[in-house]
Amino acid sequence: MDEMTLEQWIEYGVQRGFCTEQYCDTHAGTPLSDTENELFDEGSDPCIHVVRLGTEADWEANAVAYRAIV
Repeated sequence: MDEMTLEQWIEYGVQRGFCTEQYCDTHAGTPLSDTENELFDEGSDPCIHVVRLGTEADWEANAVAYRAIV
């Protein structure tokens, strides 16, 4: 099997329902299930596990590129 790129690996997971498509947590917020929403409404604080992909250098490069267009 050929080695997958990060983008191919994520698409593989999305297509099989293992993860969501990419979204902006800053502007869209984390998608929640009905029960998670209910728990928050009831005053609970359920943990939602998140993984930020890429390296700190990737994050910095993306921020620098974004700054150049705004």
